[in-house]
Amino acid sequence: MLNELAQVVAALDRLGTVTGSRHPRIQPMGKNNELLIVRLAKGGTPVSFAVVSGEISATLFRVEHGAVGSSFPGFNLPTPFRTLQNVELPQLKVAVGALLAECKNTKGSVTNLVNTVAEVFRLSAPRNFTTSQEKQFARSVGELVVELQPIIQVAGPELENLRQLLKLLNQATLTLGQFSEALAQRLIADGSNDRATMLLIQGILFGTLDWKKQTAEVGSGAYWEQKSKQDKNAHQPVYLDVEGQDQRFKPVAHPETSRLLNEALLAAGNSPEPEETSSSGIDAYTGETVPLQDKFPAPKIAELGNLKLFSVNTNEVRALLRYRLEGSELFPVSAAFVQKMNDALLYLASDQQKGKTCKPIPSAQPDKRDLLIAYLEEAPDFPAELAEIFGGEAQNFSEADFRERTQGVLQALKGKLASTPDLNIRLLALCSVDKAKKQLGLYRRFHAAEVVESAQRWNDGTRNVPPISIWFYDKAAKASVFKAHVVPHPLDVASTLNRIWSADAKTGYSPSFQRAISAADAYDVFFTHGPLARAKTERCLEVLLTRMAPVLTRLGAVKVSHDEWSSLGDTARWQCAKAVSLLAIFLHQLEQRKDTFMKEPTYQIGRLLALADSLHKHYCKHVRGGKSPSQLIGNALFNTALEQPVFALARLAERLAPYQAWARTFQSDDPTSGVGLVKYFLGEMAGCTAVIQIEQLPSRMSDTDKAKLLLGYLADNSKIDSETK
Repeated sequence: MLNELAQVVAALDRLGTVTGSRHPRIQPMGKNNELLIVRLAKGGTPVSFAVVSGEISATLFRVEHGAVGSSFPGFNLPTPFRTLQNVELPQLKVAVGALLAECKNTKGSVTNLVNTVAEVFRLSAPRNFTTSQEKQFARSVGELVVELQPIIQVAGPELENLRQLLKLLNQATLTLGQFSEALAQRLIADGSNDRATMLLIQGILFGTLDWKKQTAEVGSGAYWEQKSKQDKNAHQPVYLDVEGQDQRFKPVAHPETSRLLNEALLAAGNSPEPEETSSSGIDAYTGETVPLQDKFPAPKIAELGNLKLFSVNTNEVRALLRYRLEGSELFPVSAAFVQKMNDALLYLASDQQKGKTCKPIPSAQPDKRDLLIAYLEEAPDFPAELAEIFGGEAQNFSEADFRERTQGVLQALKGKLASTPDLNIRLLALCSVDKAKKQLGLYRRFHAAEVVESAQRWNDGTRNVPPISIWFYDKAAKASVFKAHVVPHPLDVASTLNRIWSADAKTGYSPSFQRAISAADAYDVFFTHGPLARAKTERCLEVLLTRMAPVLTRLGAVKVSHDEWSSLGDTARWQCAKAVSLLAIFLHQLEQRKDTFMKEPTYQIGRLLALADSLHKHYCKHVRGGKSPSQLIGNALFNTALEQPVFALARLAERLAPYQAWARTFQSDDPTSGVGLVKYFLGEMAGCTAVIQIEQLPSRMSDTDKAKLLLGYLADNSKIDSETK
């Protein structure tokens, strides 16, 4: 990790790019929970509060204490504030039952919710906090206040409200029990006319009262045991401010104040703890004797949160300890250079850079996301959304595909290449091993000109297929949409191929994750040059056919019926659309061109099977009163054709004879009977049969043969599809 960040630092220094620096102890508040802003009066008494969203919360900074879990002016308060364990059982059941009913009644009156919360509060009592929780709170509003006062005292006048807050807290000497009880009283006294805020308040006050796996009766011993597990480690993020603040300056809970707080700490010095002194040694990068970093920072980045900067975790490599190579001693780096690494990572991988230089991507682990970082080596400040090329994904049919999403950035790259032909793009993927450990999972370097060329070839590859229209319903426009040309993102190679499908009664097919292809494999397929590119493309084609063939076969049957699109769920149809395009791209990368393979026997067999389905469908409509079998004849023989095309053709000839005989004699004066279509099927089938030469069929179907047969089976029939649409 350090070596890769060192290269980013070198690039930024070479260009003179100002990244902005964040003190190692400054971290943004979390963005996953609503934030409670608490305004204090003299004595540290909470006198008012406000609730803000996680997006706003993430713009506010806090100063971290050396001990984990303590920070200022924002920190986590342990919840719930109140306990109900001493309430008599009959009263408890009635009060809690009424509160739960109001919480679940989304159309209920907010006034009723306020009253039920107040009634439960009347029965409750202040809770007891642990010694550890008391100490964390004391560090946050005690030790940190004392430490920050002299630093903020000499800062600019813009931090006047923060100065007042520090002075107020220094004089108050708050305890956790005292503060949480005063805040609880304020929450219940003020309440809120907003339902969401009242639900938040009742959760802060009483914790979890009802949960998914609750089995015990309210008030029983088992209930309190289960509730204790639900409330374990529960907390509410709070941010302190002052009541009656100086209106000439920004409040404490404001992004501008956070920025100035960071600058004040940087001006005071970068030591992680004021009393620590760094040892001197030889910097591994410069070879100079300088003060070394003895505690690596932990910048908070997009998606992954805090990330510890070091090369090797010696706690995981115990053998290094015998050589006294522990922590920063293993890889000595100057404190100043590590701070630059910290700033460079925040510059590229902060939440504000999402889509530009960083992008969450699917992880190799189920239900997790990695963070992809993409930047121009010669211009890390390149403003275009470079990460979209490598990390973009369209989750549904209404989102922009690869061509639409990358058109602007590719144009910008071309413009940059005109003046700087030797541009390079670096990719880093940071992954979470577990909750505590993150590591570098991917590190690649590409020529920017190669990226532009590969993107053009990728776009061209999606045209290497006949139109295959797939139906979707646009809920916003309230209209049917047929997608016939989708350009998947390179990362879709991994996300599509890493799904296995099983039949589902409700959605037709449902996917589950099973890793077969990595993001690195997907990029190798995207960049067709190199010894592994062709082999990986062939491997991806094999996996795609194996995993998607059943779903695509079902799609072929649905395309014939036209009225059964919803039997194949939205997710399955969207993945089919991507899979069809990927088949075309893989064939294009393997030099199998549409203008050639559409004339080949394997493709024509696919068309013949689809036409046989259509003819069978019309036969059932007119002869059997619309009653069709569970499988039409072409669909029933499709899997056989994938392995034994000659045998499948022989079976088709036997089964198709009565339907062809009916079609030749079918007549009707009804213009809606479809006589013209039936005759059209006969003509098209004759054309396919003329092209198929048995001796030209392969004795064993390759993956490219199977792909061609599948595309032929799924291809739109211009006459049928134009009339249907």
